[in-house]
Amino acid sequence: MPPTHDPATPHDTPGHREGPAPVAQWVGLLLAPAVFAVHLQVGYLLVLWGCGRETGALWIHVAGALSVLLAAVGVWAAWLTWVKSGRVSPGEGPGPVPRTRLMATTGLGMSALLTVLLLAQWITAFFLSPCH
Repeated sequence: MPPTHDPATPHDTPGHREGPAPVAQWVGLLLAPAVFAVHLQVGYLLVLWGCGRETGALWIHVAGALSVLLAAVGVWAAWLTWVKSGRVSPGEGPGPVPRTRLMATTGLGMSALLTVLLLAQWITAFFLSPCH
């Protein structure tokens, strides 16, 4: 009897490459942390620049909205990677499928958390002026 493959795990099919992870795995894992770090630096610069200017608060809101949207792209990429890997928690086995599941679940959790933190930082801009 030939071995059967679970259709929910497309990476188990013969001929699947054993090379580097696809781009979506890395986007899901690293985009939100990178956006968070850049937003933190840009936010401090915009507050210094925006104090005393009429459009200063507008640019702070633009930076906050873009940061939340970009981090949400990381959540979406991690979610798609997890769905394509079978919607199963990561296992301990070797190979591309457990690696994909680990990167997807780690990226999903980290990206979701950082997206919520970026949203919280952006919300404060509605209540505080750049000069406070």
